[in-house]
Amino acid sequence: MKKRFNILIEDDWEVMGNGLGNVAQLQYLPSLFFMKLAKRLDIKLTFMVDVVQQLVFREHVHTDHNLKLQKHLWDDTVLLMKHYGFDVQLHLHPQWMNATLKDDFFFLGNNWNFGRYSNAAQDSLIRDSIHYLEELITPVDPDYKVVAYKGGSWGLQPSGNLLRNMEKYGIRIVMGVREGMSLPGNGVDYTKLEEHNMPYYPDYDDLCKISAEKKDVIIIPLQTVTPGIKGLTYLAADMLKRKISKKDSMYHYYNNSIPAAINELSPVSESSKPKFPFVNYKTHLKIGNQPFPYLKTSFDQVIKRLGDTPFERIPILIECHTKQYNQYYRDIEKFLEYVLEKYGDVAEFSSLSDFLKETDVKNNMIKLKTA
Repeated sequence: MKKRFNILIEDDWEVMGNGLGNVAQLQYLPSLFFMKLAKRLDIKLTFMVDVVQQLVFREHVHTDHNLKLQKHLWDDTVLLMKHYGFDVQLHLHPQWMNATLKDDFFFLGNNWNFGRYSNAAQDSLIRDSIHYLEELITPVDPDYKVVAYKGGSWGLQPSGNLLRNMEKYGIRIVMGVREGMSLPGNGVDYTKLEEHNMPYYPDYDDLCKISAEKKDVIIIPLQTVTPGIKGLTYLAADMLKRKISKKDSMYHYYNNSIPAAINELSPVSESSKPKFPFVNYKTHLKIGNQPFPYLKTSFDQVIKRLGDTPFERIPILIECHTKQYNQYYRDIEKFLEYVLEKYGDVAEFSSLSDFLKETDVKNNMIKLKTA
């Protein structure tokens, strides 16, 4: 029998959004840890791989042997994910489009929201990215299909063309929305989201609204967390610890200092950065550079909130960033062991592909607007 809570961990598998980082350090090594851990604990994962980065690397392999090595390591790691039995789906950071390489650095654009790109650009990038993944993976998994997408920097607006392009290329699950999220500088506004917890069929022209009819695409919201004073105290103590430790960063991979134009590149402008009014500060369930006590209390809060939700099967989507795992391996291990021990009787882990198959069988798992 299926358990009540279905935990969906989706890892945004990427280097830094401003183009910095090395595939070996930020992608291969931490994801290898996560794969081995999940395999030992019998946990299913979905890796949302940023293909735009890889398309750009492929353009430059003939000029830079270092990038050639990283490009091949990326490919081999994705195949390793499949070898371990994990799901691989699509993640796109469109600011990589038209990137330029100069003096060992990639200079990216500053439009992080895929919804803001033209219909033609969306169509082309989705098509090329899916083709890249399917050409890479189908030799080892002939049945492989790209069916899920996570918006880079949560950017999915305007949603009309974007969702229709997703549907056109067979993508059925779209993620990135969260109750209360508003990032004006990135064109993201989910403050009028009509459904905060359950998957729903969206109105394509405004994905914050629930459709009155079934669609080919469904939206799964990120689960909201209000850390409060207790949670923020855990984070503050951990930030202080990190500052004191002064561990090496990825910058030692570069011969020159990081250009200011790259360091300052961000989807969150100064005027729209999330504020910290303590108790009222909202974020979402995530696994990355958070200490175990924070991970534990955040998950407990979500499980408690969802306890009265009138559905037999409730997905809990968790955003993950393996690129942030350095120094947090033991925290992540403890957290997953804790979830299995405390909630194993009511919760199980699933991949996005498996979740989609389940929704196709059951008609009552996706919300429709009712009269």
